[in-house]
Amino acid sequence: MDFGQYIDPLDSISQRKDFYGYEGKDSGLAAITTLASSLDYTSSRSSLKLLLPLADPAQVLNVPVIPIGTLLAATHPFAANPPYLLSWLSPQISAPDMLQPKLFEKLVTENFETVPAKLLLQLATAFEEGGLCDKSGTFFYKNHLSKSNVPVLAIAGDQDLICSPDAVYETMKLILEPLVTYKVFGELGGPHFAHYDIVGAQRAVDLVYPCIIEFLNHHDTA
Repeated sequence: MDFGQYIDPLDSISQRKDFYGYEGKDSGLAAITTLASSLDYTSSRSSLKLLLPLADPAQVLNVPVIPIGTLLAATHPFAANPPYLLSWLSPQISAPDMLQPKLFEKLVTENFETVPAKLLLQLATAFEEGGLCDKSGTFFYKNHLSKSNVPVLAIAGDQDLICSPDAVYETMKLILEPLVTYKVFGELGGPHFAHYDIVGAQRAVDLVYPCIIEFLNHHDTA
């Protein structure tokens, strides 16, 4: 990918509003599922705020990408091995005992790539008044959720420190109530779900995936 000619995917969505059901147009979607997603983090304590200090220097220095993957791979040994100086990083990804150690290590050291600085700058608007907006700063996505007629299953993890259940709810409450189903995975006595457990943990196969399939199948045949 040529990051020098990075095309903002969120901005391209706002430029093709008719395709996504904006302004009363048919989206062509029977139903959708969101996984640990929010358009507004202003009221949450999301750990994504840790990335915000990288945004301004990247803009000032005109840095094309932020090497998130390299940074995580470099810090992993300090989080996974004694004296566990960065042990607080592990719960950002997975709750205890949800991912096998080798799978967890592979996820951290091989899964994450560089992040375009322009994308990071735009995602930073999710922590500002009005929530996530396009690069023009005039189109706020959450303001148009109430215009959608597509059923949504919004899934959150009970121990997600990146996108907490509260952050998910802040977005989903803007969708017309008959259309939205809000589901938090995780029980008081376990299992618990952090950010990547919703997708990658074995318990996700047993608990999360069947819920998604049932929801989509129900609306696909409705």
